[in-house]
Amino acid sequence: MKRADSLDTMRGLTIGMMVLCGSIVTTVLPDWMAHCQVPPSRGFDPSIYGITWVDLVFPFFLFAMGAAMPFSVGSRLERGASGFRVLRDAVWRGLKLAFFAIFIQNCYPWIVSGYLHKPADPQIWCFTMGAFVVLFLLFMRLPSGVPVLIRRLLPVVGFIAACCMMGWLESHVTLSDEFMSKDPSPVAIFAQHVNNVLYKSNIIILVLANMAAFGTVIYILTMNHPMARIAILPFLMAIILGSQTTGSWQQAVFNWTPCGWLYQFNFLKYLFVIIPGTIAGEYLRNWIRQSEDVSHQHVKSRDNGGVSTATVALLSLAVIAVNVTLLFGRHLVANLFVTAGIIVMINWGARRVGAGLQVIPMLVKAGAYLLMLGLFFEAFEGGIRKDHATFSYYFVTSGLAFYCLTLLFIVCDVYRWRAAMSPLTLAGRNPMIAYVATSMFFGPIFFLLGWYDKLYQFGESSWGASMLFGFMFTALALGLAAIFSRFRLYWRT
Repeated sequence: MKRADSLDTMRGLTIGMMVLCGSIVTTVLPDWMAHCQVPPSRGFDPSIYGITWVDLVFPFFLFAMGAAMPFSVGSRLERGASGFRVLRDAVWRGLKLAFFAIFIQNCYPWIVSGYLHKPADPQIWCFTMGAFVVLFLLFMRLPSGVPVLIRRLLPVVGFIAACCMMGWLESHVTLSDEFMSKDPSPVAIFAQHVNNVLYKSNIIILVLANMAAFGTVIYILTMNHPMARIAILPFLMAIILGSQTTGSWQQAVFNWTPCGWLYQFNFLKYLFVIIPGTIAGEYLRNWIRQSEDVSHQHVKSRDNGGVSTATVALLSLAVIAVNVTLLFGRHLVANLFVTAGIIVMINWGARRVGAGLQVIPMLVKAGAYLLMLGLFFEAFEGGIRKDHATFSYYFVTSGLAFYCLTLLFIVCDVYRWRAAMSPLTLAGRNPMIAYVATSMFFGPIFFLLGWYDKLYQFGESSWGASMLFGFMFTALALGLAAIFSRFRLYWRT
């Protein structure tokens, strides 16, 4: 079965947005260029309600992760893999991503600087670049022609190297006087150092690790029963809401964890994004199965020259822009009615698409339901907000993710603008390379060349300079990921 280019492109787009919002110099930018609850002019303020484009990045990436599950899991089961083996691999993937989260966080240059108690210098930049190389040993999926022994040995070498690097950093940490006053044994001292390392992790990747494991397990158990999958969500909501009652069993479940560095029930709230994503992935996968022999010209000829699909694409972009703009500005009533009007027009256009494109009405109907549900929930918990996330946030961003996927489906899988979208498509097949390339590869290179401070000062000089600075690093990160994808060298994360 062929790949859904729109899904790869959505991953590439969101990882690019993630790199961009982490690279731009927000101190010279307006508040809507940062997380809504972390405006540059004020710092973190959970009393602010609304969303910005930055607040769409993480849920859109999670949605794409969920949408990929029917392709990865379904194809494996069809090839004869046992359900138990796929479940085991899902848990293993979650653990690998968790290790990825811990390793990169410990090896970021600013963290290494804190470990060594000195400002960043060439030693630190080289150390970080060495960690980037180790990630290739850990996660690179080698071509089938490479001997099996080497393919199995390299991840082991990478794991040992990663542990040695983190152990060397932790050796520079002095344990607290309170801990040492208890006269701990060598085993207790070692355990405390390990604990220090484990609790330094990249929270974004750690959430992805939990979603990769729990989301895949839920999908496997409900693969042929999508309504059962959706039915899980009200129970999840009940536990989250019930946990606010002191002494309730829901609070006990919410707070329990066997290892806080790996799992927290609070992470499961993003199943409200992952599970809708799996539904979208099933829609796409079924469409590919049914229409692999339908040509591009045939699809357009059944659609009045593509007018209806173009209309749906433009209106899908419009509904995303309208909601981000009006929710940020807190024009709630106007947003509700304008959104409803655009949804009606999208559905009108979707009913008139070509006969081979009935996946489009399915995507936009699901998006309309979730988006309107989120807008009806908007007043609950004070208003829509990413930090700390509200139910309105989950539903609205999931609905908008359906429209984003619809737009990219039309661009990539209907009109097949592959040349224009290929950088994003290829980067979307190697998203974790793009995610760390800026801080662990290009940043250190620019520092070693003596360019980074000058570039950063340039980025601080004006709005346009900040954006140019961010786009430069984003283009480099996506380009590196795309190059590796072009040569079919992927990180198995």
